[in-house]
Amino acid sequence: MTKDHPTGESGLYQALLTLKTPEEVYRFLQDVCSYSELSAMEQRFDIAEMLLDKQIYVNIMEKTGASSAIISRVNRVLANEDSSLRRVLAETAK
Repeated sequence: MTKDHPTGESGLYQALLTLKTPEEVYRFLQDVCSYSELSAMEQRFDIAEMLLDKQIYVNIMEKTGASSAIISRVNRVLANEDSSLRRVLAETAK
């Protein structure tokens, strides 16, 4: 396997679909991610929730410790018409 950008074709994505509870997902991600990778994913998800809640960058920076560059990146992702992150957040808010 090459070390190029992820393609979405790894068995990892099928493996995620087999997990049934948040605890199973958490434990699996602990196994395959470093602490900093998992923390970064959680931070970005939290940032997305705050952005959708119309919180301003300064407040998000204070609450998460994230840089304005990271917050801006998450904001750009949410602005995409086909944003999976925005769709998932909308579904989990129900």
